[in-house]
Amino acid sequence: MIMRPHEIIEVLKHLRETLKTLTRVTSYTRSRTLARRKLEELKAIKEAGLDRLHVGLETGDDELLRIINKGVNGAEQIAGGKKAMAAGFQLSEYWMPGLGGRERWRQHAENTARVLTAINPDYIRSRPLVPRRGTPMFEDYEQGRLSLSSAHERLDELRVMIEGLNVTSRVCFDHNMNSWRNRRGGLLFHQDYEGYKFLKKNHMS
Repeated sequence: MIMRPHEIIEVLKHLRETLKTLTRVTSYTRSRTLARRKLEELKAIKEAGLDRLHVGLETGDDELLRIINKGVNGAEQIAGGKKAMAAGFQLSEYWMPGLGGRERWRQHAENTARVLTAINPDYIRSRPLVPRRGTPMFEDYEQGRLSLSSAHERLDELRVMIEGLNVTSRVCFDHNMNSWRNRRGGLLFHQDYEGYKFLKKNHMS
């Protein structure tokens, strides 16, 4: 999506004309890129054959967004997400349980729910934090500036985030890092791609 609109439209048309059995074309993109695109440009890209967008939201909290150098704030995330939905794309937004650590977990959960509610994407996907060696966040963890939350604490964070949602999205745990277990040792949440459908506020099926 960082390509100039006429270029990506040309690529999409070529794909659709050449690969007759193609059923879906998907792209990753940034909220900031979407926010800067004109709605008419996004609609033209959708019409040319781009079906679904995946966006790394990570968090809706502005303080955490600054800490991780995301290059976007909550308002820009909302603007980009709403434009994608208005253009007709299927939209998956990814958030990161544990990103706030024990220090900022509540603001992370509450502001993420606020931003996701404003967007109301088709899918909300969970990708829990795993700090990688060599990154500033791993250094924060090693030096005690970031206290990683436990699996149980992340589950409480998830509860607060879910309670704050007012969406018709599907909430998905389609990754093996979402490994919360029930008392019998089984997975607490299904890890299928379609996830759980919100029927109304705070109610999933």
